Formats: sequence, structure tokens, C-alpha cells
Amino acid sequence: MLVYDNYDKGSLYISDNALEVFILVVNIVVLGLIALTGVISNVINMVIFVKQVLKDSMTVGLFALAFTDFSVTTLELSISCIYVASVLYPESPVDLWALAYISFAWAVYALYLTSCWITAMIAVERCFCVVFPFQVKQIFTKGRCVLVIFMIYAIHVSTFLPVFVIEKMEWVLVESPKENASLSVVPETWVYTVVFSDSTDEVEAAMDIAGGMFLFMTSQLVLYVCSVWMTVSLKLSSTVRTARVLSTEKLANDSKMTLQEKHLVKMVLFLTLLQSACNLPRLAITIFYHAFPGINIELHKNFSTVVWTSSVVINNISCSCNSLGYYFLNSNYRKTFRKIFEGHVSSLVQSKNSSMN
Repeated sequence: MLVYDNYDKGSLYISDNALEVFILVVNIVVLGLIALTGVISNVINMVIFVKQVLKDSMTVGLFALAFTDFSVTTLELSISCIYVASVLYPESPVDLWALAYISFAWAVYALYLTSCWITAMIAVERCFCVVFPFQVKQIFTKGRCVLVIFMIYAIHVSTFLPVFVIEKMEWVLVESPKENASLSVVPETWVYTVVFSDSTDEVEAAMDIAGGMFLFMTSQLVLYVCSVWMTVSLKLSSTVRTARVLSTEKLANDSKMTLQEKHLVKMVLFLTLLQSACNLPRLAITIFYHAFPGINIELHKNFSTVVWTSSVVINNISCSCNSLGYYFLNSNYRKTFRKIFEGHVSSLVQSKNSSMN
């Protein structure tokens, strides 16, 4: 049985002091602000999609994406807060570092991959909307969308569940850091920390293959294909549909429908391109470590921590900036957003005026 040790023994590339400064700045200032922005923006997204009554598969998918991104950014914000607590209370009986970077980190990883696959599902639906515009509502129903989302969650939960069983938080006796050399018996203290089992390495290797390689790379492949498919097919579909129009009234209606579809496709393209761009560092790091398996990660622990932490920060940008695409490329979202906040502003002004009178 191995107890998690949160003190690095050194690194070839980055010193321990430099690593502490990097984590302090990135985890508290950068990641904390991005995560806080993501929490607020995704709460707004969920409220707006609920206001739209989750009327179709697209709205349901976007709500599920907002909820998943909210979960990711909330956990990341919690990790930043836990890190602050670990700095302020270094003698805490709870190993806060282990809690944040083992237990919470795996949960963030699973939820982020879930977010990637929900985005891929939304992209696939928009592809069908462009290529098969008259059959898409029969293929992608609201009920089927909910079923697919539950399946995505079930797959990721079942994939990452073993790591939570293997790496558990327990109370263990460890040597006190304030040990006195003159004492014949080294004092011990109880610490709530992560305890590894003998099969931890095998389970983490399996998680790396299933999550880091298969689930992550497959979702990125789907996103890349759908992005190209939507971009190329949209103009062709619009041209064919316009050529089939016979009456002026039908032309006007179809043109309006085509304009709405273009806005939706542009919005989904924004989501896919944003996530694909933010996933490039993680993708490059994953390929690098699998292409050079002989690299000793333990020896270059600090370097590995820096590159992975940087990729996590960039990943959180994709979970926090979806609102920009919704607002500028989705007229229904923009109308609902303005209606909600203009109503709140007018209510505040009226209450202020009444209190002054």
C-alpha cells in the first residue's frame, strides 16, 4: 500500500521553487479567473436554455453541454480554492494537495471528455441538418438526444470508476514533519490522504489508453470531420434547395429557413473550432508521450506538471467561452439574454426609484 507523497524530489528541467511559483500564479490567478468566468457563463447558459423550454434536440444538447462545462469549471475552481487552503494551512490533517490533484483531477478529466463527446454529438446533428434538412427532425428527436447524452455519461462514468475505487482517500499514520531528532521514537500523526493499491499503475495505464487515447482522440476526429463536412456541405445544400423552389412565397420561406440554419451551423462551427483549438496542446502532449514511451515521467516530474497544467488551463477556455458563440450567432439566445437582463435592470431601477420616493 502506497501513500501519496506531494513533495517532488527534483527535476532536470524545472526547479521545485520555480514550479511552486508557476502553480501559484496559474492555479490561483489564471485558472481561478477562467474557472469563475466559466461557472458564471454556464449558469447563464443553463437559465437561458431552460427559458427556451428545451423544445428540441439542439436545445437539450446545448443545455447538457452547459451543465457539463459548469461541472468542469466548478471543480477547477474548487481545485484553485483547495490550493489556496493548502498554502494557508500547510499543517492541515487533510492532504489538500492530494485531494485536489488526484480525486478532483480525475473527475475533471472524465467530465471534460464528456463535454467533448456532447459537442461531437451536436456537431453530428448539424451535419445531418445541412445534408439531410428534411429528415433531421425525424432522426434527431428530443428523446433520442436525451438517450444519447445518458449513454455518453454512462460510458465515461464506467470508464473512470475503477480509478476512484483504486485511489481512495483514507486516514493513515505518517511521520510528523516536525520530528525531533533527539527523540528515540519518531512522532506520527493521522493524515487524510490518497492511498494507492498495488494495481494503481495498471489501472492508470488502462485509463490513459481508454480516456486519453480512445475517447479523447475519437471525439476530436469526429469534430474535425464534422467541421469540414458542415463547411463544405452548407453552400451545396443551400444551392440545391434554392434550385428546387418554384413559387415566390416558398422561396421566401426557404430562404428564411436557410438563414436560420446557417446561423446555427456557424454557431456549432464556433463550438467545434473553439474546442478543437483548445484541445491541440493536450493532443500534442498525448501524442508526444506515447511516441516517446522511454521518457521517465518521474525524473521530469516538474516539467510534466507544467505542460499538463498549461493544457488544462487552455481546455478550460473552451468550457468558459461558449457563451460568445451563443450570443453572437444565435438570435434566440441573444433575445432571451437581453429579455432576462433588461428585465432585471428595469426591476432594479424601479425598486430604487420607489425607495427614494
